[in-house]
Amino acid sequence: MHNKIKLLIELQDYDLKINEIKKRKEKIPEKIRAISEKLEKVKEELETASANLKLLKRRRREAERDLDDIEEKIRRSNEKLANIKTNKEYRAALKEIDELQEEKAKIEDRLLEIMETIESEEERTRRIQERIKEEERLFEQEKKEILKEEKELEDKIKILKKKREELAQKIQQVDGNLLKKYDFLRMKKGGIAVSPVIKGVCQACHLGIPPQKFNELIKGETIMTCPHCLRIIYWGDDARLKSEKEEGALE
Repeated sequence: MHNKIKLLIELQDYDLKINEIKKRKEKIPEKIRAISEKLEKVKEELETASANLKLLKRRRREAERDLDDIEEKIRRSNEKLANIKTNKEYRAALKEIDELQEEKAKIEDRLLEIMETIESEEERTRRIQERIKEEERLFEQEKKEILKEEKELEDKIKILKKKREELAQKIQQVDGNLLKKYDFLRMKKGGIAVSPVIKGVCQACHLGIPPQKFNELIKGETIMTCPHCLRIIYWGDDARLKSEKEEGALE
């Protein structure tokens, strides 16, 4: 019985290690998605900045057209001065020209403000483009490292699965029904089919084992199961098992 329990413990150690690595491997797409989202966020900033820049340039063209129009009005008003006959008409024409000049000054101020904003936005766009280049470089570097990690995890899983299969075949030769029971419990009990009992308590379900059953467990004469969670149990304070487990611990 001691040898069978020892083999089952080793088998479960392999299974737990494989599951642990699989969980790490399952997080790989999430890691890639995270660094991808970081890059996409900067690209979205560029799209926003580019859209703002496009709008500002359209406003600049509109202001330039308004300036051209007002200058044309001023030119025509100045031409009319030569044909004015009365002082009243002359004063009215001068007033019109003054008003047009004021409007022109406002348009020029607006145009200057737009041009300064465009200059600032172009600089911002340039900085974002530089950030994108750096983020793309970091993305490729981090992605390469993540994919390397994924390959290493895959290789570890292959090695552990091979060792696990060899051990399972060994148990099959010793007791095929015990292996089937182990696999069934592992599937039904969240990957934990074998549990130590320490100080009379099953370490999987944390419930106490009846004293008589616990005494039988210490004798180690038969394969026993927890009366509560039905997992295969063994005496966790068995000095031989402790020593052998430490010597054959998985890396």
